Amino acid sequence: FLEQTCFNSPELTEDQLLLLLESLEEGIVSQQLKLVRTYTLHLPPNEGGPFCVDASLLSFPREKERKLTMAMVARSGVKLEEDGAVVCAEEAFSSMAALYASLYVLNVLSN
Repeated sequence: FLEQTCFNSPELTEDQLLLLLESLEEGIVSQQLKLVRTYTLHLPPNEGGPFCVDASLLSFPREKERKLTMAMVARSGVKLEEDGAVVCAEEAFSSMAALYASLYVLNVLSN
């Protein structure tokens, strides 16, 4: 049921869905949601390019969680740097919006 209602987005890849599942198992969905929300707010639709955000958003208790998050976001066309620098592909907005919506639903359902 959950897969059919939330994750039938053509914007999310199978890899992203697997990373979302792993994020849920690791208990880091709420922190990822904050990070993706912040990045999505800085992404104007249909425009790419670099910008910077608070590097503390990538601060996870374990290295594995940080790498998991960076990999999931990278599959949406957004490259995260540890210093807070962000480089986006031109079409990253719709993919990041789909990722944000999926994280939001997972966060609500897991609480």
